Amino acid sequence: MSTKSLAAAAACAVLAALLPSATAAAEPPPGIAPVHALFVLSVSDRQGNLDAALLECAPDGGTHPDAGGTCAALSQVNGDFSRLPGNPGQLCTMEYAPVTATAHGIWGYRFVQFRHTYGNRCQLEAATGVVFKL
Repeated sequence: MSTKSLAAAAACAVLAALLPSATAAAEPPPGIAPVHALFVLSVSDRQGNLDAALLECAPDGGTHPDAGGTCAALSQVNGDFSRLPGNPGQLCTMEYAPVTATAHGIWGYRFVQFRHTYGNRCQLEAATGVVFKL
């Protein structure tokens, strides 16, 4: 098992231990921004390669190489990965080398799951910006 795979498995175990208490919490009052987020992010390809990182926001940290930028991007869309602005002007080839991006975690007081397959890594980065640059 690679170091990244082992780190991803450990992060998933930590996250799973936190989820029961976090999902049972009440929703915050309207207008209150999330004060904390914790995610396991991963990108996998057809060859079985896996890149994974633990992301924590407020305070920003974890093993993500750009935790600050990723937390800022997620704050702009209130933790909704499907609404990330990405890099709209980025040009990508039409090479078919699919990658699947996943995110599992907690944004404020709610559980968030995201999974999407992109045609290649360039298309992933164009759609999600720094978030899945693991």
